[in-house]
Amino acid sequence: MSRSAKENLLRAIYHRLPSYVPYAAEGVWLLVNHRGRKPPRDGVDEWGVTWAPLPASYMVGAGEPAESHPVARPVRTAAELLTRSIPDGRDRALFAGLLDGIDQEQTLVIGQHGLGPFERFLALLGAEHGFSALLSESEASFAALERIADYHAAIAAGYLAAGVEAGWLADDYAGTDGPLIAPKLWRRMVLPGLARIIAVYRDAGAAVFFHTCGRAEAFIGDLLDAGVTVFNLQNVACDLPALKARYGRRIAFYGGVPSEIMQCGSPADVRRAALAAIQTLGQDGGLILAADQPLAYPAQNEAALVDAARHQGDRRALAG
Repeated sequence: MSRSAKENLLRAIYHRLPSYVPYAAEGVWLLVNHRGRKPPRDGVDEWGVTWAPLPASYMVGAGEPAESHPVARPVRTAAELLTRSIPDGRDRALFAGLLDGIDQEQTLVIGQHGLGPFERFLALLGAEHGFSALLSESEASFAALERIADYHAAIAAGYLAAGVEAGWLADDYAGTDGPLIAPKLWRRMVLPGLARIIAVYRDAGAAVFFHTCGRAEAFIGDLLDAGVTVFNLQNVACDLPALKARYGRRIAFYGGVPSEIMQCGSPADVRRAALAAIQTLGQDGGLILAADQPLAYPAQNEAALVDAARHQGDRRALAG
């Protein structure tokens, strides 16, 4: 009996021997946004952060991860942050009409969150003051991070109540050379609230996709223990085959093809990278083949990725 593409996707996520490696251009999942998730094109967001204006001629692509960057912060200390009100994630109007026109029999709907607790904390204070506060105002910083986590937990509950079937969280903890925050400090300050957000999805039997940039291997085990289902990581920073060898069927990946190759390589380079990802990460499930960053790429390279997925990602081809 043939499986639907959505069923095949879920089997890949949970290592249940999919018929083929699912891939990004298949159109079998859809990322949706609650009202207020994206920053404004110009001005102050609902958290009080001011964003750089975008040129009127700039068209934001549907898959682009960021639209602008903060240029002014509402506070300089964690204590100040605790005196401010934050958006109410319990407001069901944030999710009104979210699934209109979507065929959920054929599509896995994934609710995207805004900046994760750590990134939101830094966005509100600025990196210099934020990192300083984690050490000099540890109690206030922890309380502020917990408030941000409460907001995200409410967003997760709202998504699920609206009928969303999975969540997409993003929080950056590392650069190309390693962690931006000491893992021990992260476990004490950030992980408790983050685990509470993930638990909302986990307890509902919903998958959790998690994006973090940089060389983030130090955080993966804790995130798996918290209940993350699928990781979106940078190939050039993380050794994905080593992570798969270490964690086996506990870990799944969204990506596998370096964005640098997708942007600057030839179609042949893309096919080779895709085949390597399929062979090392997708043989028993656990891979959704895609570029590791959702950017705009040359059309011929997008086509090469699809071609590799269709011709090399079939389980019969993998077995041969």
